[in-house]
Amino acid sequence: MTGMEKIQQLLEENDYSIAQVNQIRARLGDWFMAGGGPNDAYVWQQVRYLENLVKFGLVNRVSIQQREEVHHYE
Repeated sequence: MTGMEKIQQLLEENDYSIAQVNQIRARLGDWFMAGGGPNDAYVWQQVRYLENLVKFGLVNRVSIQQREEVHHYE
């Protein structure tokens, strides 16, 4: 699993705020524009940031029902 795949998994499993998601998108967008790759250490640093938000209770986990509803509309 690449760092980007792990980020996608975390975003699907947790209810991050728009501000938190936008922050990650901006960081990674800049990283990729500078030539970074999807499995670089910087991407994994962003994974740890998202995991820490969960660990310290700053986001809620998405229920299985909520996940199924999201995938239903895709």
